[in-house]
Amino acid sequence: MEEESFDGLKEQVIDTQLCFFCGLCSAVCSSECISFRSEGPELDGDCSSCGQCLEACPGLGVPLQKLDQQVFGRSETEAEVKKGLGIYLTDRNLVSGDKEILKEGYTGGKLTAILAYLLENKEIDAAIVSQWGAVSPYPWVSWPVIANTREDLIKGAGSKYVFTPNLMPLEEAATRNEIKSLALVGLGCHIQGLRKLETLGKPYASLVEKVKYTFGLYCGSPMVSKDDFLAHVGELMDVSPQEIVNVDFKRISKDLDVSFELVLKNGQRPKKEFEIMKVFEVLRHYHRWNRCRFCTDYAADYADVSFGGVHVTCRTPKGDDLVNRAIADGWLVPAKPDEMADQRADEVDQTMAEMKKVKNVKRLNDYKLRGIPVPNYD
Repeated sequence: MEEESFDGLKEQVIDTQLCFFCGLCSAVCSSECISFRSEGPELDGDCSSCGQCLEACPGLGVPLQKLDQQVFGRSETEAEVKKGLGIYLTDRNLVSGDKEILKEGYTGGKLTAILAYLLENKEIDAAIVSQWGAVSPYPWVSWPVIANTREDLIKGAGSKYVFTPNLMPLEEAATRNEIKSLALVGLGCHIQGLRKLETLGKPYASLVEKVKYTFGLYCGSPMVSKDDFLAHVGELMDVSPQEIVNVDFKRISKDLDVSFELVLKNGQRPKKEFEIMKVFEVLRHYHRWNRCRFCTDYAADYADVSFGGVHVTCRTPKGDDLVNRAIADGWLVPAKPDEMADQRADEVDQTMAEMKKVKNVKRLNDYKLRGIPVPNYD
């Protein structure tokens, strides 16, 4: 049946721009006929019309009230909704206690430190993280990696601000016998996708049973289309977007200065350094991806622990226990007080929470009344 085939996924999700390129359709495909390419999911084999790609797709929507009960056993209070950070137990401003990771991290290396702590203590065998640069076949997409060494974790440190199909490797992890326990890193949408799989049970159980921890990243929807992203980088670097083969981006100072290094078709590798606000000043002129305009999750609300800016937000008891142990063992330490940075972070939180929890909800309801395809969060 077409509505249960890849044609149905293309019609209902891809063509309507409800796809956010999470890669889950590729992971759940029983025929292994969906690949992630430059423009997103594509059919590269014979579809059996099993319907799993449509059933699992978080782009079409996620049952948020059901997830509230599943993960927390309750719904958000009015005060929590107003604050915009979801349900949580503790929220602390921490950074890596490991100096090498602290240097490589974007806002203190706290997430990378947690992953390295778990790996060193053999609580996980690997983690799904994203890396930018040569590992990605496409210059506007960071690429998921199953990292099982400290070095690979560090290579994945830092914010990307682009799409990453981080749910795609769940199928590979499920089939690798040496991986018994796994951590998943992703944006709120990725974590919602995993939680949705948990609610569906069979035939998806093998894809989620190894995931011991979920780590989410705060996200203000700074996502853009392929052409917009390359135009953005080209504008920053004074090169033609058509000449860009690869992009590498990383933080280079505690003041949030960043560097871009490109690989061009002619073999040249231009590199420039910027203050991060200059990057945002250019980025804000480009449109957000359509699906991100309906997202109501700023703070990765359904992760065990969420990370972003000044936040290490522990949501579940096992997440809180993990962070407390990492602090006790010196892997996480309190961030140095910085009144100006804290004020700036509060302003960002307020702006992003209002956008996600108020403006995006209003747009979602308006579009739904007008019959325009939107995700279903019922």
